[in-house]
Amino acid sequence: MEKSVSSRRLQPKRLHNFYKSDVWHKVREEVILRAKGRCEVCGKPGTEVHHKIHLTLDNVDDPSIALNLDNLLLLCKECHNKIHGRFNGKLPKYKWNEEGDLVEVREEENR
Repeated sequence: MEKSVSSRRLQPKRLHNFYKSDVWHKVREEVILRAKGRCEVCGKPGTEVHHKIHLTLDNVDDPSIALNLDNLLLLCKECHNKIHGRFNGKLPKYKWNEEGDLVEVREEENR
């Protein structure tokens, strides 16, 4: 789905260029194949590759974060939105624990 012109302007150019790169497209495809096209949280068809350690301008050039298969997860749009706490006005309902597993955030942690 095409992003609006205004949202594309807000995305820093280095991040935009990373997501358009051939190397990202190859790694993204590996994640999709590894997960057999299924969301690694709920099992629905996966459409979005998520960085467990979020990609920033500070780490986009670090392949151990940006391209590391252990830092990438295939998610459906709904699970990806939940992890990022989108569209609910609250902090995310899920987070990564020390072992790298996705766990639900307790209500008292969400305040």
